[in-house]
Amino acid sequence: MRTQLLFALLGTALSAQAQTFDFKKEFPYKPLTAWTPGMRFLMPDLSTGFDCPLMVLKGPTFVGTDLYGTSPDDKALKGTTFTFARLDGFRDRGYNNKDTGSNTDQVAVVFKNPAGKQYAHIIRATMPELKGDPNRAGGPCLINLEEVEKARRLLVGQTLYVLQAYISSSSTRDNVEYLPKYVPVKITKVGPGEGPAPVRLTFEYVGQQPRQVQEQNYVFSGTNGYRASPDGELPANAFLKSFSFSDPRSTAAATGTSATKWKAIQQGNLVKGMSMKEVEQVMGKPKRQAESMEEERMTVWYYSRFQGKEWTLLFKNGILERYTTYQE
Repeated sequence: MRTQLLFALLGTALSAQAQTFDFKKEFPYKPLTAWTPGMRFLMPDLSTGFDCPLMVLKGPTFVGTDLYGTSPDDKALKGTTFTFARLDGFRDRGYNNKDTGSNTDQVAVVFKNPAGKQYAHIIRATMPELKGDPNRAGGPCLINLEEVEKARRLLVGQTLYVLQAYISSSSTRDNVEYLPKYVPVKITKVGPGEGPAPVRLTFEYVGQQPRQVQEQNYVFSGTNGYRASPDGELPANAFLKSFSFSDPRSTAAATGTSATKWKAIQQGNLVKGMSMKEVEQVMGKPKRQAESMEEERMTVWYYSRFQGKEWTLLFKNGILERYTTYQE
C-alpha cells in the first residue's frame, strides 16, 4: 500500500511538472476553409520520393487552367517557405481556356513564396463540397511551421512517457529488439518532419544504458493532413497516442497492478491473471470480442497482426484465463 501511494504521489508530481499547457488548445485542428492568410508552411526534403503537386501560377487570377503550368522540380523547392494566400474556385476549361479540360469546378489552394511567386495545390471539388469536408489537405506535402515552432517552445526539455514500444531506423542502438513502453523520455530536439506528420521529435530514454536516442515524425493537430481514420481511430504516429504527460505507472499502481505484471506490460508480454485493462495496456483494444459458452461463460477477445500473429484471448470474470496464438 505504501509503494502504491508513493507511485501515485510521484506520478502526480511529475505530471504537474511536465504538462504545463493544454495540448488540444495549443494544437487545434484547422480545417482548410478556416485557414487564414499568412499561415506559414515549409517544403521538406522530398528525396524519399514523396509527391508534392504544387503548380506554378502564371498570373494573379485564374482563367480556366492556363494560368498554372507544369509542376516545378520539387527538389528545387526544398527548404522554401510559403504563406497561405487564399482559396480560388475555378472551372477547369483546359489549356488556354478552350474547353479541352474536364469542365468541372475545382479549388486552388494558393501559396506565395518569399518573392511573391504564387503556387497552387489543386483540389478536385467544388467550394461547397470543400466546406462540407473538414478533412481536406491544403498542400499535403507542406509542413505547418506554426506547429513546429510551438512544439519546440513547449516540449524541448519536457519529460514524457512513451506509450509505444518500438525501435526505429533512426535509433542510436542496433543491438536491442525493443525498449519498454511507459518509461520516461526527455525531448531534446524539435524540428520539421514530413507533410501530414509535421513535427520531428528527438528524444532520449531516461536512465537507459547504453544511451538510447530516437527521432520520429508525429501528427499534432492534423491540420493539412489528417486527424484520424474514418472510424475515428488516431493514426499510429499521433502525438497523443505516442506520449503521455503523466506516468502511467502511478495509475496502474493505484488500481492494483503488481510489479511483475507491470514489467510484463512494459515489455509487451501477456501474463495469466491480467485484467482486461492490463491486457489493453499490452495489446491495445481488441479487433473484436464475443461471448463463449463452450465450457463456461467466458469473454473472447480477438487480435490480428499483434507482433505479427493472430491472437485469441479468453477471460473469465474479466481476468485473463488463457490465450492462443498462431503465425499468419
